[in-house]
Amino acid sequence: MSVRAVAGKAAALALAAAFLGGCGILYTGIAEPYSYRSASPVDVKASETDPLVTGESCNQSVLFLFSWGDGGYADAVSSALKGDTKDVLYDVKADVKVRAYLLGLYTKTCTVVTGKIGRL
Repeated sequence: MSVRAVAGKAAALALAAAFLGGCGILYTGIAEPYSYRSASPVDVKASETDPLVTGESCNQSVLFLFSWGDGGYADAVSSALKGDTKDVLYDVKADVKVRAYLLGLYTKTCTVVTGKIGRL
């Protein structure tokens, strides 16, 4: 097999992996959580009047080449708490919302958390 044929197969394999993997080839700057822990009503001073809030954090990708954003759990919780460090989110439900346009040429993936605000 010639060097040109091997190089062509390697390029085709790399391109297929990029399209199937949904990762950026030229630039990737995203953050995702490895794990998380949510407080429960017994961990905080829970009240029936505690407000229910929602927070969202997103990653974006364009042309399967560039991706950026912080779609992590911690950023979504911070968004829900609106930066208030004295409060804690408990009874949290987390979900992922994906929007893809033009067969995935532009993709937006968001982590959405919903929970109640309580105090320690």
